[in-house]
Amino acid sequence: MSALPTTADLTSPLVRHATRCGFFMAGFGLSVWAPLVPYVRARIEMSDALFGLLLLCIGLGSLSWMPVSGVLVARWGIRPVILCCVALLALALAGMALVDSIWLLALALFCFGGSLGVLDIVLNIQSLLIEGALGRRLMSNFHGMFSLGSISGALALTALLSLGLSAEAGCLLMIVLIVAANLAVLRGFVPDRAPAGGGAFVRPSGQVLLVGLLCFVVYLAEGAVLDWSALFLTTDKHLETAKGGLGYASFALMVTIGRFAGAPIVNSLGTARTIALGGVLAAMGIALSIFAEHWALALVGYGLCGLGCANVSPVLISSLSRQDAMPVHLAVTAATTVGFAGVLAGPALIGLIAHYSSLAVAFGLLALMLLSIAFGSRRFAD
Repeated sequence: MSALPTTADLTSPLVRHATRCGFFMAGFGLSVWAPLVPYVRARIEMSDALFGLLLLCIGLGSLSWMPVSGVLVARWGIRPVILCCVALLALALAGMALVDSIWLLALALFCFGGSLGVLDIVLNIQSLLIEGALGRRLMSNFHGMFSLGSISGALALTALLSLGLSAEAGCLLMIVLIVAANLAVLRGFVPDRAPAGGGAFVRPSGQVLLVGLLCFVVYLAEGAVLDWSALFLTTDKHLETAKGGLGYASFALMVTIGRFAGAPIVNSLGTARTIALGGVLAAMGIALSIFAEHWALALVGYGLCGLGCANVSPVLISSLSRQDAMPVHLAVTAATTVGFAGVLAGPALIGLIAHYSSLAVAFGLLALMLLSIAFGSRRFAD
């Protein structure tokens, strides 16, 4: 394994607490955007088509900045990169809440996606260093904190807005919480940098590319459930429109539960079986959501899909510490960038297939893709 050298005490509880806090606050920051959307649409007049293009700025920001994450960590160290990302995230959130120009909003969304994308990779790199130092599987728990942060952030801002606080004031309060929390655990982020300064994004090796492709399928499923489950439930399963969001809520809840229970599961089953079982369970969940006659069973299906997906990507990222074809920080950068493309491709792919056939057929193909994860799992025997 080729990893960043570090003089930090990676076995210190402070380092683990900082990593958990970093993931939680990254999810917390990501979730701020959804409750803000109606207020942004009311403040800035635009068509649905233009708004759709603006949303692409988030993904473009992530995909354009994520490839340089490894070199930033190697040259500056984890702590400085996290500080810069948190500062940029705060500025982006403020811009999203306050600007009344479409161009400034596009810039804010671009920086929002970019800062969160780099933050995700950097926190994964620190997580691998901790796992290596302790000899324990902690990645699922760390990723569980991200999921918990996403749910908590959405509920917190929604509650503030429901109590009568303005969108601007509510968002600024969330920004203060994000910055304060990260500063409070600042000493727990690794300060060191690689002596050689690192290199730019490089073409991933075969094993790293496989990790990226399997993560691509998992992230594609998450994006598809996020953007299309509500429409499928309300049109095909006759669920009330106001309750359409229950599909993704079921998925996200089971992802969170599955990740917090992940360590003993992975220790018991091993890496390959965890990945295989996760892919099969996720595929079965999507199949149940398609064939269920009642929307309640479809919700169970989306929950099963979330439970199946929960530990696949954390285990895959964790496996990168056991390959020696690439430095770990560059392997994490490459695999995560390839995987994240699924978040962007998922909704578009489902929409394209649904346009020429139906949503049921689109979700059926998604189930087959999830099933393919089980076949790829053979390469990850402990």
